[in-house]
Amino acid sequence: MTAASSPPSGTVTTVPAKVAASSNAVEKIRRRESSRGRVIDLIRSNGPISRVELAERTGLTQATISTLVRALLTEDIVVESGRGVSTGGKPRMFLELNPAARLGVGVHLGQDYITYIIADLAGRVVARRRVDGPGDTSPLTVVSRMTRDIEALIEGSGVDRTGIVGMGIATPGPLDRTTGTVRNAPSLAAWNDFPIRRALASTTGLHCEFDNDATAAAIGEYWLGATEGYANYASVYMGSGIGSGIVMDGTIYQGVSSNVGEIGHVTVDARGLPCPCGNIGCLELYASPRVVVTRAAEAVDRGELTIPLTGVVSEDFAAVGVAAAAGDPVAVHLVRESAEYVASAVISMVNLLDLQLVVLAGSAFSTSGSFYVEIISEALSRRAMARAIHPVEVRLSVNGNDAAALGAATLVLQDRLSPRTLRSVSFA
Repeated sequence: MTAASSPPSGTVTTVPAKVAASSNAVEKIRRRESSRGRVIDLIRSNGPISRVELAERTGLTQATISTLVRALLTEDIVVESGRGVSTGGKPRMFLELNPAARLGVGVHLGQDYITYIIADLAGRVVARRRVDGPGDTSPLTVVSRMTRDIEALIEGSGVDRTGIVGMGIATPGPLDRTTGTVRNAPSLAAWNDFPIRRALASTTGLHCEFDNDATAAAIGEYWLGATEGYANYASVYMGSGIGSGIVMDGTIYQGVSSNVGEIGHVTVDARGLPCPCGNIGCLELYASPRVVVTRAAEAVDRGELTIPLTGVVSEDFAAVGVAAAAGDPVAVHLVRESAEYVASAVISMVNLLDLQLVVLAGSAFSTSGSFYVEIISEALSRRAMARAIHPVEVRLSVNGNDAAALGAATLVLQDRLSPRTLRSVSFA
């Protein structure tokens, strides 16, 4: 700024009235959406519930609750489900969520598979389809196939299309949520910088939300009420890679660019192997399903392990898990070694963030999850910094193999019905 354009010394600058009014309007919208979200969450997780109870639990006034509930009843998102027993005054009318009122499509684009689901407001899977992953096929061709798959899923489910609020897309990271693109994800190399969100929104006509699979899985756990009572937790997602979604004080932590929680690229060996991500000794180089399967194949070649191998990482890792569960010593060693590396990374994450709960999600835990729960729990009980102050619970996801796809569906449901913030990302 030149001297001529600088305000005189001592001058008090004021915010233009239009800017102040706009800021106030945005703040009002933020508060209203936040209150609406809290009410929907309480009705979903605690219904049937009365208006009086909603006011007590949210701290909102009865008038505000009445206004919010009236709007939700008009939109058919909430229904009145009967009156309680009178205690002398007018019996309270109870409210419940109407699960079928709104639906979300969830898509998980993985290396081996693409999973599609339609979920209702209660998180119930209404329809599901799983097909082969993209392989080396060009993204444009895969998007065309995905569009047909989504249409077939909706058509075959018989749901009312007008109830579909949009589609959530979950992919491995890193990703750029601002542009809706995958950025140098090792398992989706051909998709680098491809605008998947814009492409699918254009071909399907659906509003699209986009996030990484680990964050989507964490949102899904919350939506289904599986993390009730825990304000700080992480969902460790293991598919082709390893990532984590982090919730702090009840809110998904996104970081600067929504690439938080890349636990698979935490160093577990400071003098270890170089990783394609640019780091050294990353967890994925020692514990990922691909590494376990590679070592299992070597054991098969040596005659030390007898399991069927298909060349599909997710299927072969599941076979190792089945063999481990049956007590095969080589398979047990491979799974336990992976779990011990994961435990070390989880301990670092717990120590940094002071978490209460760790949820293990993703297809990799379908057959060997019990080993990971046991080993990570035991390691945390001995090595977590705050172990004498509070325990850290480790449990398997309630969503099984569909954790990321169901999380993607709940991602768009939450965004359209009960957003916590008006999200904006700036890198200026």
